[in-house]
Amino acid sequence: LLVLFAALALPSVNVQAAAPEKGGKIKKCQDASGRWHYGDTADDLCRQSKVVEINKQGIPTKEIAAPLTAEELRLREKNKASVEAEKKLAAEQARQDKLLLSAYGHEDDISFVRDRKIADTEAQIQASEKTLMALGKTQKRNEAQATDEQRGGKPLSEATVKQIANTEAQIAKHQEYIALKKQEIEAIRAQAAGDTERYRQLKRSQSTAPAAGPSPAAGK
Repeated sequence: LLVLFAALALPSVNVQAAAPEKGGKIKKCQDASGRWHYGDTADDLCRQSKVVEINKQGIPTKEIAAPLTAEELRLREKNKASVEAEKKLAAEQARQDKLLLSAYGHEDDISFVRDRKIADTEAQIQASEKTLMALGKTQKRNEAQATDEQRGGKPLSEATVKQIANTEAQIAKHQEYIALKKQEIEAIRAQAAGDTERYRQLKRSQSTAPAAGPSPAAGK
């Protein structure tokens, strides 16, 4: 038979009297309303509270934590997701570090590759700039043609209008291309700077890492 008492209702409750006769453990908990409960199944009445097991002498012998609230469960899942994200980032960083060390035998190689990429990109820019200069000359001829056609109040021919519009579009295209290539050069420099710094860090880590001792089998 469950022995159940409410502390607020019976402030002078004797814990030993509530204990089972054959040395069983008593459970003690406080419900949501603040009332204390004692009995061998008191946790049934305090499902959202911490439960303490006590012996016949009233000495706590075990504590059962209260179940997590909805907010605590949400935070636990959030923390779990954060930990998983950190693990993925760490794994990706390790992969990139491995690639970096395998791609370059010395940090000077990073500068060499950087300079080669920049030279290739600058060559593309120069080629586009030459085309742009030629288009500029073409547009001047188009404008001269338009001026001649408009003398005496005559309208521009359809061919001249199309030629001017087409040349303007090509000029805009090459200007945009040159701007993008200049941005690529800045990105190449930034990437090389980052790779160099990371490469140095990894090399320092390798040089300061403790040397592996002989295996147990080697001494036998």
